[in-house]
Parts: sequence; structure tokens; C-alpha cells
Amino acid sequence: MKLPIDQQRISALVTGEPRPVLVYGSTEQRLDKNGNPLFKVPVLLSGTADVVDPTTTITVPGPLPAVAKGQLIEFENLTISTWTMRDANGRERHGVTLRADGMRSRPED
Repeated sequence: MKLPIDQQRISALVTGEPRPVLVYGSTEQRLDKNGNPLFKVPVLLSGTADVVDPTTTITVPGPLPAVAKGQLIEFENLTISTWTMRDANGRERHGVTLRADGMRSRPED
């Protein structure tokens, strides 16, 4: 399931360098359906109504604009998806993934 996220109330602050998403068990970079390399961008999300602002990563296809740690950014078509898989021991694992079609610097308010 893929659900869109309204970004009107949340802010995303870059907390580190974007990292390439690798194909599991290899050093090969994963590509999206259009052949673009995927990156995980570490961010701090504020405005989520949590007591402590959560940190997470958001998967974005490249090429990425230059972003600096501490910079506010906006994501294009940010969504949250659920996933399920079986691990090597046969146990079922569940999680959520944040993805976006792109990102850009957020204009100063």
C-alpha cells in the first residue's frame, strides 16, 4: 500500500550525506523503474506532533541536487509504503518506507 504524505505541516532537515541504496548482498547500486540510481537521504522531520522529532531516511532517485547538512528540503510526491518479507530464518518482517520522486531546497519562509 502506498499513501501520499501532505508536507504542508512538516519540515525536513538534512542530517547527513545521501547514501546509495545497494542491491542486497552486493555493492551494486539499486535503480528505480526509470533506471535512475536510488539514494537514502537522512532527515529530521519536525511538525509531526511527536514529542521528539523523528529521524529517518527517505529514498529518492538521482541525480540529487547538492544539499548540505542542516539544510531544509522539500520532497516531490512523498509517500509512505508498507512492506513484508521473510528473512533467512523464515520469520516474517514488516516495516514502512518513505519514498519521493525528487527533492529540492526549501525556500526560506
